[in-house]
Amino acid sequence: MAAILKSYNKFVLRYPLIAMSLTTGTTMGLGNVISQTAIEKRTLKTVDWARVSRFAAFGYLFSGPFLRYWYYGLDKYFAGAKLKPVKMMITDQIIAAPLLNSVVLLYLPLSSGKSMTEAKKRFREDFPTVMKANYSAWPVIQLTNFYFIPIQHRVLFVNICSLVWSTFLAFVTK
Repeated sequence: MAAILKSYNKFVLRYPLIAMSLTTGTTMGLGNVISQTAIEKRTLKTVDWARVSRFAAFGYLFSGPFLRYWYYGLDKYFAGAKLKPVKMMITDQIIAAPLLNSVVLLYLPLSSGKSMTEAKKRFREDFPTVMKANYSAWPVIQLTNFYFIPIQHRVLFVNICSLVWSTFLAFVTK
């Protein structure tokens, strides 16, 4: 296990965008598989792999890159600030949380062939539930992240926590 962590650390320091995009897409896809098998009681043969792919693609192409630059930007913006982790968490929850949740809630139905009208309808139905759940969990996760986790591992830490979140999102947006 130590060798894996050492290799990951070297990789994330050398290629932060690629590493963070890969871990985000992978954990989002895995969260979708968990949702379909554990909550929806599908077998691996009946998993909707296109749905898994859409979730993973969102992580690889949008969420992972966004989080890489967001966390580094927050760290730089609040450098030297008193209560830096608290300010970072508040900023994250005011800006990034609604942004990422909005984008994923619109992306998923649109990428599955739904119309913009249908996507907006689903957004209006799901956004309050998603944000309520977000604000009950993510402020504590992000405070932990900003207080204790080195910047190069923040996306990985959030990805680990996101397994449960991605499972929840996959269930809500199915």
